[in-house]
Amino acid sequence: MKTIHRRIRKLEDRFCSAEPGWLLVVSCVWRELALDQDRCIEILRECGHLPTGPGFGIVNLWEIPDGLNAEELERHLRKHGAALSPNSPSDSRPDSSTGS
Repeated sequence: MKTIHRRIRKLEDRFCSAEPGWLLVVSCVWRELALDQDRCIEILRECGHLPTGPGFGIVNLWEIPDGLNAEELERHLRKHGAALSPNSPSDSRPDSSTGS
């Protein structure tokens, strides 16, 4: 994963340095969350799970478990938000390429 992150950062530096940040949101069209998408993204930003500034970010709302109410969803986003964004600045997952 570190190799992918490094390549993405190089591309961001080369092509996106003067651009505002872009965020690709992956979600299910047929599934409705207890909070709207904008609020979910706001929570993830507050917790530092989404990149800020120029570049490109991805957030996968598809990975959120079904059946959460608004309070449970907010708690889930705050606790597990790094897992929803592969390029999260607060990502503490071990790098799979090193076998950690």
